[in-house]
Amino acid sequence: MDSTLYKDTTVSRGLTYHYYYSPANSGQPTLLLLHGFPSSSYDWHRQVEYFQPKGYGLLIPDNLGAGKTAKPEDPDAFRQVLITRDIVDLLDAEGLDKVVGLAHDWGAMILSRLANLHDERFLAYAWNAVGYLPPRPYPIEIDSFIERMKTLTGDPRYGYWKFFTAEDGYVLCEQNIDSFLQLIYPATPEVWPEWLTPVGKARQWVEEKHTPGIPEWLTQEEYNVLRETLKKSGLNSFMNYYRTAVRSLNYPDEAKIPEEAWTIRKPALYVAASRDATGPPSMGRPNMAKYVPHAKVVELDVGHWVQLEATDRLNAEWEAWIEGLNLQSIAAGL
Repeated sequence: MDSTLYKDTTVSRGLTYHYYYSPANSGQPTLLLLHGFPSSSYDWHRQVEYFQPKGYGLLIPDNLGAGKTAKPEDPDAFRQVLITRDIVDLLDAEGLDKVVGLAHDWGAMILSRLANLHDERFLAYAWNAVGYLPPRPYPIEIDSFIERMKTLTGDPRYGYWKFFTAEDGYVLCEQNIDSFLQLIYPATPEVWPEWLTPVGKARQWVEEKHTPGIPEWLTQEEYNVLRETLKKSGLNSFMNYYRTAVRSLNYPDEAKIPEEAWTIRKPALYVAASRDATGPPSMGRPNMAKYVPHAKVVELDVGHWVQLEATDRLNAEWEAWIEGLNLQSIAAGL
């Protein structure tokens, strides 16, 4: 990604965001790409290589806590109602009225709340690996939540949240960064049901310093960038996404979102990852069917990192979907 196209903007609550911005050619939409954990805007570099030469506009922030964006230590700063306002401030900073939102992992949560709270700023939405997540107007208790997931899906799904939110979690991961990264970017998707989703296994993996190597879909150069970016940015602030969820800090805000805003009416795409243990299609499809019933659904035989594991297929799916939206007509009618 061209380093000269990065900018820094201070949003309305005083935090600085670092982001990549390439303006759209005439007639092309701008794509807002929102990454997840433990990534940065670099997560999307293969999509930049594909879409930028075609004239698409690109706005790709380092999300709060990531890369060179601000890193608040207080989990309350990571409430979704605040982060979504930050993203709208970035749109305003670049004079962007409406964009196409595309997201992955925790970015999918941010995009979901943007759809609920700031729908007027979007032409369409695409969720990748993690589908649309409706508001949760009640608090959660993490142990009960994990047990419920195990009962309903046969897998605890979120056991690693307990490690990530433990007082020493981020310290251990930073001290054993290669072990941490080679768990999060696994050699095969089947590593996760064994070592990530069960309670206690992620901690064991990192403490035992497992380093089986990088997956075949990730180059050594890409891994080095991920590693160096994470070493510089750290994990303490970034892990506040998990602390905010476990402490139910979003609950009071989400309880105020009217139910009619839970349903998404703009064009939508859901690219599901059939081998993603943390967000399998069996979890994503019901919410899409209930709240985004018109969405196009594509299922890929890959793990969580769809933009890296199936780059060409994902780029092609995005492009075909966007071209089929007739966005100029949609924008004129909004």
